[in-house]
Amino acid sequence: MSSTLPSTQFARTSSVLEVALPLPELGLSAGSSVSIGYIDNNSDTNRLPAQNQTLPVYTLSERNPGETMIEFYPTELDHPLNNPFKGWAPSAKSTSYPQDHRLVYVGVTWKELEPTKGKYDFSAIEASNHFEQWRSRGVKVVLRFIMDSPSGVPHRDIPDWLYNDMVSLGQSPGKAYHDETGGMGAGNNMGFSPNYSSEYLIARHKLAIDAIAKHYDTPDSPIAFVQIGSLGHWAEFHTWPYIGPKGESNYTGAFPPNVISNQYIQHYIDAFANQEDHTQLMIRRSVELAKNNNKGIIMGMYNDVFGDKPSFDSEWGWYTGTQNGYWDDISQKQPGHPNFWDIRVSGGEFYGGDYGMKSALTTGSGFNETMRQTELSKPSWLGPNAPASLAVGNPLQSNMDQLKKRMGYHFVVSKATMENGSILDVSVHVENKGVQHFPFNWPVEIQLRSGGNIVARQKTSADLRTWKTGLHTASASLSTSTLPGGTYDLVIAILDPTTNRPAVDFANTDRLSDGAYKLGTWTKQ
Repeated sequence: MSSTLPSTQFARTSSVLEVALPLPELGLSAGSSVSIGYIDNNSDTNRLPAQNQTLPVYTLSERNPGETMIEFYPTELDHPLNNPFKGWAPSAKSTSYPQDHRLVYVGVTWKELEPTKGKYDFSAIEASNHFEQWRSRGVKVVLRFIMDSPSGVPHRDIPDWLYNDMVSLGQSPGKAYHDETGGMGAGNNMGFSPNYSSEYLIARHKLAIDAIAKHYDTPDSPIAFVQIGSLGHWAEFHTWPYIGPKGESNYTGAFPPNVISNQYIQHYIDAFANQEDHTQLMIRRSVELAKNNNKGIIMGMYNDVFGDKPSFDSEWGWYTGTQNGYWDDISQKQPGHPNFWDIRVSGGEFYGGDYGMKSALTTGSGFNETMRQTELSKPSWLGPNAPASLAVGNPLQSNMDQLKKRMGYHFVVSKATMENGSILDVSVHVENKGVQHFPFNWPVEIQLRSGGNIVARQKTSADLRTWKTGLHTASASLSTSTLPGGTYDLVIAILDPTTNRPAVDFANTDRLSDGAYKLGTWTKQ
């Protein structure tokens, strides 16, 4: 027998091929044996089993009396989604980006946070970074605390009171710098590098980090990720250039050794230790505390020069160091943090400002390298140097969409099955076509709806933090004994635990108005 199957009987993804055939058409029934194989246009290689191999034999199982199996194959949408915790993370200072995004970057200097000793001005920070508007749009924040942000004018990013206190205590407050090597980039050559070894500075830093953690410790916190910054220019864990044009050492300030820098990192660990259900820590370079610390926290990581090949996997590159360990800029041997993305999120931003970003998104060697780094380091988001400000439909749009779809998670429902009895047993097969898992333990729920109302529901045991690239299953058993006869919609939803409402899109059609997804229908006689 040969035939062309309708879409209701045939489904194919990048990793799964499924066909539904009525057994009577094949002259089969429960207990019969059937041999199954596959060949693609008489191919010598695209076939199962291989040439000259025996077809596998399957025995059709008997079902309990009155039970029937119902199967659905939802239609896939082949485009990127505007989902939480992934995609672009542009600066929070602007509120009108043409491209969709669900993250923003907020860099906070110490001078902004604590302009007066002991008084933390969160209201001013949230106003200048439009927190309320982002909250209303379901956009979360990537936060970085900064003590030294170079610019084109002389300035300090630590509070004046802190500088004056250090002077009064007889402690060197740090070093004003003016980089004339050009190494820091045009317009970013002046600033003030604090004395990170100051005991007073360290003590006040702990209070500041504690204040941030306390202020945002709520289940619906606007902060999704905190980048452990604080140290170095732009809080990037370096004070480069180290050697001046006349051979000056510590040309733009001295970076502290582990015994000092670990104290700053520990402040973050202690402050955010019990907040991982809503806020997670990330660090730019791997250090021992990133994976071994007194709170048991495993940190995510971010690459601030994403897309640049030498900075990625040369001997000194970010990826190489992450996987194998490295000698840092002040000759300390640091351990690797290999495959951290298996349990935590990876992030970063494009290298080289606007030029680097566009080069990394341009078809050819630039975009090929970007996709290679995506497959290896599995980023969920990129920003603040990201293409959110580019017009929709710009010449780079196709590559932007391809990258955004692959970054982070990308869930596609490939199949749903129901075992019809007094209990409706449901299994939903989901393929993650992204490179990364979902970062938080949000519940996956199976529902029956009638007229838009939920009449039966059950949260599954699925843990989205374990849904890496590949196939996964969410299962539930819904009691239907008290439901009146009629037709019901079978629905799946990923719920935001703070609202208990659907909050994550699947790459499928039949999205309902509240963000849940219809899988099919079930009729009770």
